[in-house]
Amino acid sequence: MDSIFHRVTIHELIIAIVVVLSLVFLLIMLVLLYSFYKYKVLYQRQIWLQESEQKVIQAIVSGEEISRVDEEFITRLRNPSFRNVFLSVLVASDQKFSGGARNEVNNLFKIYKMEDAAWQKLRQRKSYLVAGGILELAVMRVERAFPDIASLLEHPKRQVYQEAQYAVVSFKGFDGLDFLNTLVVPLSDWQQLRLLRSIGKLPAAHEEWVKNWLSSSNESVIIFTLRLIRKFQLLPFYADVINLFDHTAVNVKVQAIRTIAALENDETVNQLIAAFFTQPIEAQIEILRALKKSRSPQSESFLQQQLWHHPAISIKIAAAEVLIALKQHGYLQRIATDETVPEEIKQVIKHALQEKT
Repeated sequence: MDSIFHRVTIHELIIAIVVVLSLVFLLIMLVLLYSFYKYKVLYQRQIWLQESEQKVIQAIVSGEEISRVDEEFITRLRNPSFRNVFLSVLVASDQKFSGGARNEVNNLFKIYKMEDAAWQKLRQRKSYLVAGGILELAVMRVERAFPDIASLLEHPKRQVYQEAQYAVVSFKGFDGLDFLNTLVVPLSDWQQLRLLRSIGKLPAAHEEWVKNWLSSSNESVIIFTLRLIRKFQLLPFYADVINLFDHTAVNVKVQAIRTIAALENDETVNQLIAAFFTQPIEAQIEILRALKKSRSPQSESFLQQQLWHHPAISIKIAAAEVLIALKQHGYLQRIATDETVPEEIKQVIKHALQEKT
């Protein structure tokens, strides 16, 4: 009886091992098949990418003679995957080139009716597709798409409304920034840089808008406006920026200090020093950076005071670095070798001198 039971157990064990090995083999095969499929997809995409780039290069080099309708290429474009690759190459090329080359890229967009594909994306539910459609229509300057794109500024998905923001500014320039008047969601740093890059000039009647944005309840709108003031050197807003030193948000204070440093005049150094004592550490460090950039000898006494008496090590180090920028190496070296000077200050100076070296 024990022998029969023993034989049955071994039999079952063998069956279990075979099943497990079969499953492992099946899993390995599935992984290999999936990897092969992904490889084919990537390989095919690479081929499509090269073909699309070649089509763009031919159009740019040879002009309209090559840009006329290629029936074989139209047949290839019936494949949605190939069409999306070609569309992405057109968008990337349009952003890369300018002048006549850019016009030829835009001609390809029209000749092969890529606008239809972009419109289809705009009507999809997936946010990444909608955002892609917005970008494509904006980059290819399809003006009649503006109302549809503008309606997406209030879209609940971040990817969509950010692309819509960028698109309306691409279409309308500075005037496209009117959405900032009612914007409640944050404007990311990357989005701010994109928008700034899209604005080439300011209209004559920009002052009222800029002043309004500087008093916005949305901190990111204020920060964007400060960057706009820096980019275009809007000197008339100097006093308004100074007033932002009293803003409750540290990030706004820091950006206001950077902007004042960019708009520097004869009073800037004194104003920065006067504001220093009421600022948080982050803003104080930014003020010291501004003084370092200014390299004004009138700040030497103030900097020495911070080196000796400020309670924060980070401020002491920053003050010492500014003194180095003001060619005060001798003063710092004398302190570093004075036996009566506290060890903490000596270490700060040595650190600053080493950083400079």
